[in-house]
Amino acid sequence: MSVKYRLVKKKNLGKDQEAVPEKVYAQPVYMELVSFESLLDEIVEAGIPTNQVKGVIDRMNYLIRKHLSAGRRVQFGEFGNFRYGVGSIGSTTDEDFDPEMIKTPRIVFSPGSLLRKAKQDAKFERFAFVPVDSGNGSGGGEDDRPGEL
Repeated sequence: MSVKYRLVKKKNLGKDQEAVPEKVYAQPVYMELVSFESLLDEIVEAGIPTNQVKGVIDRMNYLIRKHLSAGRRVQFGEFGNFRYGVGSIGSTTDEDFDPEMIKTPRIVFSPGSLLRKAKQDAKFERFAFVPVDSGNGSGGGEDDRPGEL
């Protein structure tokens, strides 16, 4: 399998933007969403009851939040690590800094070795838009979404 992408024209933000104001960039095309219930069904196929899986995930969600709030990093096995990422508005001196200047933290996820390998192994394939024939005989069949090539 491969990750599908489409090409879109966007403003060039590079150093050559005066000579080339627009460039073509790859943008992922996401297929269907794999729901939580679908993942549970796949786990159940391995012989683990749904209620146990849900219970463990709910508890892990609670514990990750608890430990992040205490300023800890959380390792989630081979899946990866979670931590808060924090930014703030700057002040000219230490005395002028106020904790209210700290922005809402982000939760940063760092993938473990198996997910990092999945990134390295990713294959890409250009998405071929295939129009659906509505049966009205109008033909056309062109993809007229703006910004696509």
